[in-house]
Amino acid sequence: MSKQWRKLKKQGFSKTSIESNLTNKTEILATFWERGKAQVIDTFMIYLPLLYFLTYVVIGSAQGFRESQWGPLIAVLIYGVIVALLIATKGQTPGKKAYDLWVRRNENQPIGFFFSLLRFFLFLFSGFTLVGLLMPLWRKDKKALHDLILKTSVYKKG
Repeated sequence: MSKQWRKLKKQGFSKTSIESNLTNKTEILATFWERGKAQVIDTFMIYLPLLYFLTYVVIGSAQGFRESQWGPLIAVLIYGVIVALLIATKGQTPGKKAYDLWVRRNENQPIGFFFSLLRFFLFLFSGFTLVGLLMPLWRKDKKALHDLILKTSVYKKG
């Protein structure tokens, strides 16, 4: 870290020098626990406020939300669109940003909106099977089922 700091200090602190230096850093695959903690943060920062808004502002009451057939589905769909937009534009969600994680394709290509939306729906499918989400625990490449299908990886800058 200190060598990198000295190198940045000599080059000056322009945005391009910092970005080029970040791309030269070694990339480590994110662990299952880092991904899980990032998901918890995303749930609290994005999904719970969305549920609150839909429950009390749109529907009007918790009882109405529980009785609604469409409320939970709409909440998950809106959450998926928000997550897909964040990953498509920044490559990370607030939870991933907190742990310095990025989502990218294996070929280092950017992830578009529809691709990240598909990744979200495959994440939901992985969650239903539960095995798909636990796969990073025993795989060397630390990929979940939705990562394997879409050839994406979650990296940690290190």
